[in-house]
Amino acid sequence: MTGKTATVQELQFVESVAMQLEQQGLIRMSGRAVGWLLICEPAEQTLGQIAGALSVSVGSISTALRHLVPGRMVERVRRPGERGDRFRVNPHAWTEHAMTQATRYGEFKRVTAQGLALLADDPPVRSRRLQEMHDFYEWLEREMPLVWSRWEQEKKERMRHDPCGDGRGTE
Repeated sequence: MTGKTATVQELQFVESVAMQLEQQGLIRMSGRAVGWLLICEPAEQTLGQIAGALSVSVGSISTALRHLVPGRMVERVRRPGERGDRFRVNPHAWTEHAMTQATRYGEFKRVTAQGLALLADDPPVRSRRLQEMHDFYEWLEREMPLVWSRWEQEKKERMRHDPCGDGRGTE
């Protein structure tokens, strides 16, 4: 292991991120890697640096990152002249993930419509739960384009005031 060891406060943050991501289906070590990559400096880290910061084995980090790179939450990068890879959080990971999820709203709506058609001749009490799910996904499918549009507008406005994107403004 190489690099700096994370502080207690940093490790607490990393663990909080890991637990949140675990609730969304990620394995905890992958969540820890993401948590560290969100706050580390430099932003691009080797396996050894990540493992060293988290006081875990390089093998466990390697396995964790194997789950994150294909899902595009983490990017593998290589600097010219270096043999090893470095890893960083994909700066668009959160919007890409949410947009991928959003594409499933229409799919869920179609599946629930199929179920409602199946139950069309049954008493309404039988389809109540399915109807609620259908209505919710129909609403999400209709509203999410508006949310994305507002997000893009807010992002543009933020960049206008902070073109570096690093919180330092235009000074």
